[in-house]
Amino acid sequence: MAQARPNVSLRYATLDVFTKERFKGNPLAIVELPFEEGGLDQQAKQRIACEFNFSETVFLYPQSSEALHRTIDIFTPTEELPFAGHPTIGSLVYLCMSTSSADENKEQLFTLQTRAGLINATVSGHTAAASIPHNVRLHKKPVPWQSVLNAQPSLGDVEAGLSTPCPLVSIVKGMTFVLVKLPSVEYLAALTASQAPLDPVEWDQGWESFTAPYFYTIISEDAEAKHITMRVRMIEPTVGEDAATGSAASALSTYLALQKGTAGSTYSFSIEQGVEMGRRSEIGVRVRLNDSGEGVQDVVLIGSAVLISEGKLYL
Repeated sequence: MAQARPNVSLRYATLDVFTKERFKGNPLAIVELPFEEGGLDQQAKQRIACEFNFSETVFLYPQSSEALHRTIDIFTPTEELPFAGHPTIGSLVYLCMSTSSADENKEQLFTLQTRAGLINATVSGHTAAASIPHNVRLHKKPVPWQSVLNAQPSLGDVEAGLSTPCPLVSIVKGMTFVLVKLPSVEYLAALTASQAPLDPVEWDQGWESFTAPYFYTIISEDAEAKHITMRVRMIEPTVGEDAATGSAASALSTYLALQKGTAGSTYSFSIEQGVEMGRRSEIGVRVRLNDSGEGVQDVVLIGSAVLISEGKLYL
């Protein structure tokens, strides 16, 4: 006997983010929450995120009186996050596609409210540029090279000059990355996707956080244009390998810009991720330093997204 269709359903869509090509980039699910008072509780959102089993799932709150302002919650299969990059870019492109007045050739302004703060953005067609919340923190204690080596034994022959302690950097409270510089893309390719966890890190007091290693190599640098091109990988045992990690790309870009330290300057970064797993992603970041050159004034995350599927989720 056929099972009756449930009475309650939610609209959902899936997109590939940080790409203009379907089946590349980082997959994202977006679930539209109902208008009814109360909506879904956090436990239900966590179950749905686990069902999709993408690196992140977005829950999009109903439209308020301001059509181009929306609130989102971001969940991994195991926890809620205050902010993440590819859910931000994917949500903005999805909202632009869903806006009846949207003109692909016209730049539209949107705002997103996340747990980490308000995001102002422009969207044109399938590409979004989001001024993301940031509270950049370089933690006092870097991560020992031995901890990285324990997780990735293939790095045992990295020359001594590069096997130094790795900076521990938060882009916002709750999103922290161990920045591991490697000498070439060959070392990136040798990394093991099923790595062991890092040894426990030592965050600054009050900054306990989701933490993952972000491996990178610099492909080219144009000092005059203040532009750096990199290839990266993000591998974390509970998440696996991520095809595109906008929050980590932002953390890395702010760290490198601060190392330059030119007051008031803007640095741009082109970051390629997901190549080794067959899901090439292209992430853009612009970082503007403050007037002292010792802090970050603005971080803009840039990327594209394409729609993959739409449907109903039955509860």
